[in-house]
Amino acid sequence: MSVTKKVDALNAPGKSIDEKLYMVLSTMDFTRNGYRVSELGEGMSVIEQVIWGWCKQRYLIDNKNCRAYEIMDGNMDFVNFTIDDIDWDSIKQLPEKAKMRAQEMSAQFPTFIRGFRKGVAEVSWQLNPDGRYYMDEDGFGMTSDEEITVYGFIDSEMNVLVKFQYIDEDWKRLDKMRREAEETLKKNSK
Repeated sequence: MSVTKKVDALNAPGKSIDEKLYMVLSTMDFTRNGYRVSELGEGMSVIEQVIWGWCKQRYLIDNKNCRAYEIMDGNMDFVNFTIDDIDWDSIKQLPEKAKMRAQEMSAQFPTFIRGFRKGVAEVSWQLNPDGRYYMDEDGFGMTSDEEITVYGFIDSEMNVLVKFQYIDEDWKRLDKMRREAEETLKKNSK
């Protein structure tokens, strides 16, 4: 039975969907069937699942508050993020393919929630892989594509604190985004 069906079937009156999802996931054996659990710090972890041969982060787990959040579905589309969580001005110069994947909320290519620090985690979302992604084992099929990654910051409930932006490897800007996320979290918790 799928996780979604188990959550729907769970008789837990008064529990939110996030609490029910946590209850179901906390009873599953992730040592087999293409799953693994990775720690993100601050009581947070992520459940990864092999989808189409790739290890993808599927669920964010808040062990302190006994809640879980679906990151992406089995088709590798984001579940909790929307097009409103994207800074469209920062990506307007990107190739059409990358903008289309952002519009579709596709997390097909490497996408990671990084470790939590001060209640905030960086999310890197690759909109386009470099050309080697398309290459076969004999070296054929490589394209001239460049890797394109956007970054955003979330809290432990998957709320976007700083919208996804293309930073063109300006790591100082990424640091500034983290500080902005930390400040937003402080304001929101007052």
